[in-house]
Amino acid sequence: MTSPRRSFLRRSAAALLAGATAGCLSDDTTATDGPGGAGTDTDAKTDATVTGTPSQTPTDTATATDSPTPTETATPSPDGLGNADYAEWLPAPAAFDRDGYRFTSIAPRDVLDRESDLGDGATEGLRGDPSVPGIDSYADAAAFHRIRPGVLVFEADLDRETVAEDLRGRGLTEVTTREGFAVFTGDRGAAALAESAIVLSLGASDPDAARSVVEAVVDAKAGAGPRYVDESDDCERLTAAIGSAHLVSGRTYAAEARLEGAVAGGIGIEVGETETRVKAPAVFPENEVDEAALAEWAADADVFYGQEPTTAVDGRVATAKASIPSAEVTTFGTGSFPGSSRTAPRTPQAIFGFEHDPTGDGVGILEITHEGGDSIARSELYIRGAGFASVEGVDQTAAGQWQGTASGDDEAVVAGDRVEVGVASGYEINVVWESADGGVSATLATNERPDA
Repeated sequence: MTSPRRSFLRRSAAALLAGATAGCLSDDTTATDGPGGAGTDTDAKTDATVTGTPSQTPTDTATATDSPTPTETATPSPDGLGNADYAEWLPAPAAFDRDGYRFTSIAPRDVLDRESDLGDGATEGLRGDPSVPGIDSYADAAAFHRIRPGVLVFEADLDRETVAEDLRGRGLTEVTTREGFAVFTGDRGAAALAESAIVLSLGASDPDAARSVVEAVVDAKAGAGPRYVDESDDCERLTAAIGSAHLVSGRTYAAEARLEGAVAGGIGIEVGETETRVKAPAVFPENEVDEAALAEWAADADVFYGQEPTTAVDGRVATAKASIPSAEVTTFGTGSFPGSSRTAPRTPQAIFGFEHDPTGDGVGILEITHEGGDSIARSELYIRGAGFASVEGVDQTAAGQWQGTASGDDEAVVAGDRVEVGVASGYEINVVWESADGGVSATLATNERPDA
């Protein structure tokens, strides 16, 4: 019988990379404490990250106490990781017209370097095809950053001209250069391309907004525009507490919105040869640190993989942490972090039908129709998978947000609505629902056709 802890680990993998331009993992995510927190909050979220900490075994872990503990000296973090500079990519929240947003970062190559130390299946999701120009699998990337809402960054060695041609094939046109990046825009989004990185905002309903956020990310990386850590002292303290880790996730939020007045939270996961360390910091207002509240949250937080965490306080930051034998880690999950909701939004129940029409030259049109069940907000419905193709006259030729009809109230996709997708002769296309905060996702329907 599968243990509850291993079941959680498998579920959490999908939540970690949910929102990439293609289905990075096929698992449905049903964890109640998804990354970024499930629930209705759309503007304020926190991150958690993992930094190097002294190794602990489960028998060494002490129960968190209500009184602050002395500040601990942290073991140096693995600053050589491919995603160590993730905070440099994060623009100030104003770029998204928000007060805060959730970010997630992973170092795929470095995780794969630890593959033999981890449990079976732990790195399976990193072998997936993100359907991104120039990136055949996540394993090709030194770093992958997901910046809410809807912006992806891949750091990898790219053939710039080949990728540019791919972007043009997706209907994007190069319009300018910015901080060493070529900026592309089109009806379905925007992208920025350099020799070793690509920034994407595809499937957006507003191309001008997509270009704006892509350029804000480029400016942040170049130091030419405000960064999250520049505009928010809470974010700066959070990322400092996180340090560098193989996987990080977090955000800031209003004090009244989350864990007993905390204003930021996050999580980090650092893989070691024998132990994987998880660290979840929460930032509080000055003189208002509530270590007891953090300890209460951490006592049953799924993100600690069933281990009992310890807590410590350093200035305005309280941190919970635990160590897990690396061989027991069968997938990676960011689970919940301090202040995230413990109640997952309900996965919509809907039926989708598929009809494939070959048009010649090895391509065709896949019509996907909502045939009944719950209405779904367009902003929460995505088409992902592999085998997209450039076909004239269709609604969608690449992975991204649903670009078909949405005739319900507030642009909801309801029964009778449909989308036409350009596909190759062989494809696997998924209809995916993702909660507004990105914390939970589920594959609602799949259609595949082997290559002829």
